[in-house]
Amino acid sequence: MKTKTKIIVVINQKGGVGKSTVAFNLAHGALLKRKTARVLCIDLDSQGNLSQYLTGDLDIINDTSGGVGLFLEGIPIVPSKTTHSQIDVLHGHKELDRYDNNPTVEARGYGEEMRTALRGLGYDYVIIDTPPAVGFRHLVALSWADIAVIPMEPVMSAIAGFQNVLEAITNLILPFNPGLKWFGVMNRANMRVKSQLENDTWIKAEYGDRILGTLANRAAVSDAMEQEPARPVWECRSARKALRDEWRSFCIQVVGK
Repeated sequence: MKTKTKIIVVINQKGGVGKSTVAFNLAHGALLKRKTARVLCIDLDSQGNLSQYLTGDLDIINDTSGGVGLFLEGIPIVPSKTTHSQIDVLHGHKELDRYDNNPTVEARGYGEEMRTALRGLGYDYVIIDTPPAVGFRHLVALSWADIAVIPMEPVMSAIAGFQNVLEAITNLILPFNPGLKWFGVMNRANMRVKSQLENDTWIKAEYGDRILGTLANRAAVSDAMEQEPARPVWECRSARKALRDEWRSFCIQVVGK
């Protein structure tokens, strides 16, 4: 039976909200949802953090002749293996900005060719990490996706970034990708801080069940990512059970949408 690929993009205009961490954990959440799943991670961020976490190779961002760039150029690609079974990657690198404002690449990216090619790679799930700025690599991923996950911190700058993504989805993406679903998640939250608690309460009242939960700001999340190899939060021994359950539940919920 032909594989039906689900494409999930992790996105926010604001940097530092934990997009790469969320993308990494979603890739592993797909394996919890379906043990035999094949997962492809696409790293469109020139910082390449997701690629580094998946491969354990800090220098991968210096490989500027391969990875996701080949895909954007329309060149047949063979995704790289990672240190994580069943998860492959098209790595990001430090020169990805050369594809921004390139009319040929943009026409290809927004055309049917790329969407068809992405779904024809034979993966059950494709998880896409994006750069922290509105532009071609930010928007084109939305044009490919079935689901957009928008992490934000409970601070006004990150909430503004969340709202900017929603505006782009409504005005630029839904007209030609009407099936795109979006969900938010509050990340790196400290509910002991009054302003963060108030912002968390407001965002959930404003957007209802489109906000899938609140992920606490805990050192164990960073510890899990810094292990060799990096691990999803629910496999980190230093993480409390509540935190492990929180992340596991969120990831399974997203990949099951």
